[in-house]
Amino acid sequence: MLSRHSIRTPLVSNLEAYSEKKWPVWDVESGYLTKKGRQLERFMGRYVSEWMMNEKLFQDKCPDEDEVYVYSNTKQRTIETANAFVDGAFGDCVTVHYNKDTTEMDPIFNPIIRNDTQDFKDLVISEMKKKLDAISLPRPYRELDRILELKNSSICRKENICTLSKVKHDIVFNLNEEPDVSGPLMIANFIVDAFLMAYYDGKPIHEVAWGEVTLLTEWDTLLSAVRAYHDVRFKTKVLSRDLASPLLEYMTDIFLNGDKKVYLLVGHDANINSLTSAMNFKDYSLHDQAEKTPISGKLVFQKWYDEYKDRELLRVYYLYPSLQQIRDGVQLTLDNPPQWGAAGNGKL
Repeated sequence: MLSRHSIRTPLVSNLEAYSEKKWPVWDVESGYLTKKGRQLERFMGRYVSEWMMNEKLFQDKCPDEDEVYVYSNTKQRTIETANAFVDGAFGDCVTVHYNKDTTEMDPIFNPIIRNDTQDFKDLVISEMKKKLDAISLPRPYRELDRILELKNSSICRKENICTLSKVKHDIVFNLNEEPDVSGPLMIANFIVDAFLMAYYDGKPIHEVAWGEVTLLTEWDTLLSAVRAYHDVRFKTKVLSRDLASPLLEYMTDIFLNGDKKVYLLVGHDANINSLTSAMNFKDYSLHDQAEKTPISGKLVFQKWYDEYKDRELLRVYYLYPSLQQIRDGVQLTLDNPPQWGAAGNGKL
């Protein structure tokens, strides 16, 4: 399973520059897993444990240490997500592994540019520009202008960013850094992310985008800008293979040589986006979700053997909580399960 971390605080700390309205207050620092995020992941772990026992993968909740391997990136939100999952699924029977000697991103999970050739740079920038040119998002930009009252913000007064649709994009491409796109997509991404994390964490609805976003269709409109931002950054074909190459190599070794029943890798949406692009997944949508890479969601890779044709196959599902399940903080069980979506399939 390749997992995204659970609910965290917003990654951007200067939100007040984009709206003079009062933003929600968080009790942990930027980018950290929240208390509810831990609870949600424990619920997910408990469900996965029940599901695996029901599928006869394990006899009880406490498998042998050599049957399960849990590996996390070095960020607090991924480590704590892995710990919460293990607590819910296996108790003290399983250890979470991560690099304790550094706070830098683990190279396996770090979606940075590694190819330093000019031909690669030219090709990638061309692909990113093509994606940017195809994007038209007047509705989400207009909605964000209205919700934020951007024309009254300090960023409008100081930097003349008063209407998102009139801000220009710039591609950021540097060796050993994540690719990025400055401009309206970036702004929309961190604003909508802040709204969504407040919604997920159970903030009073009048504090979530100041009560302006409540319906799935409204979330879908705003999140279309987030999806576009991640598509440009992580889902161009040539670039995604470079960004995901260490993770792909690590997972390929598991697929071909792994001797444990279950592996759980805990990373970020950037990992899932770049990996699914590099593996040529078809485009997909998820039932009862507006995100393509939901909080606490997991790509579940299952190895199957076809004895009639003597071949190994790979089946892939997306296991994730719905928008409402996250908001309500419901206990996930076999009788009240999270969502299962078919994410793609292929041969080993």
